[in-house]
Amino acid sequence: MPYLIPILYVIVSYTFFLLPGLFDQVVELQIISALLPFLMEVVNLIVVLTVGRKWSRKTLLNCTLIIKYGLIPFYLIGGCITISVTLAALFPLPLMVLFGLVTVVFLIFGYGILLGAAPYAIAYLIKSCKEGRHSKAVVILSGICQFLFSFDVFSMMILTIKEKHLVKTTIVVFAGVCLAILFILLYVLSIFV
Repeated sequence: MPYLIPILYVIVSYTFFLLPGLFDQVVELQIISALLPFLMEVVNLIVVLTVGRKWSRKTLLNCTLIIKYGLIPFYLIGGCITISVTLAALFPLPLMVLFGLVTVVFLIFGYGILLGAAPYAIAYLIKSCKEGRHSKAVVILSGICQFLFSFDVFSMMILTIKEKHLVKTTIVVFAGVCLAILFILLYVLSIFV
């Protein structure tokens, strides 16, 4: 049961870009579907502040990993789109400057979704510090990393391996991310060669 809200948050985050296209005629539904991830952020915060206090450190870590690992493809695809749109905005053609606005919108929404995952991670960090699993310096540094793209995932990967919890899964996810980035770079290089 504690994993239901994180799984739902990941699903809502992915449907964030899909749902507005489904409601072409109804503006109200477009607005609701665009705001749905941000409503889920509030739900995440409420769950962590109420029920989450009673959960074990491992449960909070699992909730964090569900969200962090589940959103890796979202951020890889979104990052590629953001970079390509930003590069397109640099071409000196009329109206290409408007592509820069798309980049800003993607960054705002991407960062908003990143913030929605932070309550579970911070609750895990606080609980692990109270239980003596991690030092205050590690907790503070990891807490800061929760608000930075990519560093949030890598800091949780390091702490997961340090906990000796889901080590094989973390290694496979890390290898998958490295392969995905390699394929993206090879694809981009093949375009220019």
